[in-house]
Amino acid sequence: MDTLLNFLVLIPLIGAVYGLVWWARRAESDRSARVGLYLLFGIPGGLLSVAGLALVVNDTSGGWLIMGLGLALVLPLIKPFRTLLDRVTPMDASSPIDMMGLGIILAVSVYFTYSLIAAPVQPGDLEPASIGALIVNVITFAALGYFAVGLFAYRTPRQATSRLGLTMPKPSDVLIGLVTVIPAFLLSFIGSLLTVAFQPDVLDSLTETTQDLTSGIQTPLGALVLGASTGIGEELMFRGAIQPRFGIILTSALWALLHTQYQFSFVILGLFGIGILFGLIRKYVGTTAVVIAHAVYNIAVVSLQTIAT
Repeated sequence: MDTLLNFLVLIPLIGAVYGLVWWARRAESDRSARVGLYLLFGIPGGLLSVAGLALVVNDTSGGWLIMGLGLALVLPLIKPFRTLLDRVTPMDASSPIDMMGLGIILAVSVYFTYSLIAAPVQPGDLEPASIGALIVNVITFAALGYFAVGLFAYRTPRQATSRLGLTMPKPSDVLIGLVTVIPAFLLSFIGSLLTVAFQPDVLDSLTETTQDLTSGIQTPLGALVLGASTGIGEELMFRGAIQPRFGIILTSALWALLHTQYQFSFVILGLFGIGILFGLIRKYVGTTAVVIAHAVYNIAVVSLQTIAT
């Protein structure tokens, strides 16, 4: 029942993404829609920026978060800011879709960065993952990925799948995906070593939190569902939908920041490295190979945790 309720709560989010993409697409040729898009982001962004600044000046808790969210919504509306990013990412500074997407990405990044620094996850804070929750996760991320690239707004299912870089797996995709797991583990190991060396005080907390989070799926079926959920869902959303618009670095940073269970530790840096690795595979091989790599990597991680316990 909880899983069903969680999914029902996420349906408005998926619908909102579809609506925003449809609106932004229309804004490419409709001046009134473009003005509306500016108002939609500019009014709350401006209010949040001013309110956040006032809270920061008065040294009130949460002020930096509120101001950061406001700036995240306002800055993409400024053409020179978009032009600057246009020079270092694949985004189109004149595209309303990219403007909208950039605002959402920056706002999400600000929120999770603040969470990692100011309100780190502690053992017991997160509910253990369940197979039902993982199924909701893959459906949500996959739906967000498809609607983000214009499914039913201006692309057919076939066109959206092609835009996401998803194809039927070829032997080369399987081979490259499996081989990619090796450097992914190496990058993760480096992040863990740096955490042990420079942040030993958070190590026990990280270990306990990770064990709590995976305690409900430390079975062969749980490991397989986790691999499929993260491999398909996250990769369609991040490497499939976001990366071609905003580049490897920004996409990898956003993906790493979402892993709040690792707190503000060097493990996040290791995940950022894995994100870049997956991004390179997406760029030069395709999304399917990354789906396989991510799935196998997470299956291996949970399997090792199960053996260790």
